[in-house]
Amino acid sequence: MVHYSGILLLFFLFLGEVRAQDERYYRKIFSKDYLGPNWEQNESVPVQSIVKGAFYHLDLNDDKIEEIIEPQKRDGVDWIEIRNSSNSKIFEVKLPAMGSVSYLYKIKLVYISKNVQALILFLDEGITVGRRFESTARFFVLSYENNDLSKISVSTGPHLFQEKEYQREVYWRRDYSVNILDFDNDGTREIAVQYNHIQRIMKYKGKGDWETL
Repeated sequence: MVHYSGILLLFFLFLGEVRAQDERYYRKIFSKDYLGPNWEQNESVPVQSIVKGAFYHLDLNDDKIEEIIEPQKRDGVDWIEIRNSSNSKIFEVKLPAMGSVSYLYKIKLVYISKNVQALILFLDEGITVGRRFESTARFFVLSYENNDLSKISVSTGPHLFQEKEYQREVYWRRDYSVNILDFDNDGTREIAVQYNHIQRIMKYKGKGDWETL
């Protein structure tokens, strides 16, 4: 009996030491001591994968030389990258989507006024499927003045396509038209999104700023 009592005593002492070691280990994890004294916290996460889409070639600043507009998937997130003729990056922006299989399906370069140009990006935001099905698309506007590509501003436009299906066979679909017109005859064109009697208008206010009416 004494022999077994000694074994049990050693077992509980060993278990206590293991628990103490575990406690010290987890304290180090939460205090980041296990990474060493030279560790520095880095909030940015490196991109693991980049999938490049088809290139668009457009002369964005009227210098008779085409720039390269390239859609990309970076870790599943949509980006657009613009490079000059020397293949040097001059602009990039993330395009947030709402669901899977999102993709950029069209771009359009327009003059808003004599000194202002806009590159309109049409993004299919993908689909979400759960208790309901939803598919949407919207556009983003990259605008710049006086052909200065170093000062491109980004604005988010409204939806131009919406499709939803709820439970109990409730379904609706809206496919908006997008037009660029000077509604108030002030020399600056607006971007209008319209479906039947529903209309939303984006008006350029200057210096990359847009107002949605």
